[in-house]
Amino acid sequence: MVADEMSVVDHLHELRKRIIICLISLFSVTFIVYDKVTYLIYILMKPIEKFNLSLVYFKPTDGFVTRLEISLIAALIITSPIIIYEILAFIVVGLTKKEKKFIYKNLFILLILFIFGTVFGYMKMLPYSLSFLISYGESYLKPVLNGSTYFNFIGVFCLYTGIMFLIPYILVILGKLSLISSKILRKKQIPVIIGVLMVEGFLLPSVDFFTFIVAAIPILLMYEVSIWIIFFNEIRKRRRKNVSSSSRKGLKFRWR
Repeated sequence: MVADEMSVVDHLHELRKRIIICLISLFSVTFIVYDKVTYLIYILMKPIEKFNLSLVYFKPTDGFVTRLEISLIAALIITSPIIIYEILAFIVVGLTKKEKKFIYKNLFILLILFIFGTVFGYMKMLPYSLSFLISYGESYLKPVLNGSTYFNFIGVFCLYTGIMFLIPYILVILGKLSLISSKILRKKQIPVIIGVLMVEGFLLPSVDFFTFIVAAIPILLMYEVSIWIIFFNEIRKRRRKNVSSSSRKGLKFRWR
């Protein structure tokens, strides 16, 4: 009983250590980015250059808060390799050496996928999304963009696409390690949908209902695709086991 309690305490200490490392990294990079954030603002203004729109603010604190939010989101993207590493380092504590090696091999691919997803979101998806939303609104409204809302939208959009690219790969990795199964993922579909909507509500509090639902669809689709990939991997595993067990039986029969 004592050993179990100690293992739980050690696990919590490990979690606390990983969280502290992530937070220190995040806030340190946020502080550095904050000083040079004007260069980043110039880059983030590029997608709306063709619309000749000026960004406005409505509260005296908006200028400071917006700059801080941009710095924080940029820091989150920059420190993503550290954060992903710390999450995996916490997960692998109870795994075998072979499983740890497998996860660390895939760490580089996860980082590439996240960076690619973020860049892809900014370069390819964002311009089309903004063009559609602004052009659609211009047909009957005069656009006036709040700077804080605009920059938050871009930051969350890029983070969102980065995470979207990670979901299938992470779930497939966990499936290969037998930490999850397609059956478990099926059972957890409703909690996952609720969780996605709750996270979206926190990240995108000011969007309309339609945008809210549309933003949730890609994550839920990726989740569904992951379930099917894991399901087919499980079928392959079962077939291999059946083949190996039947070959062993055949060898025993011949030996007799």
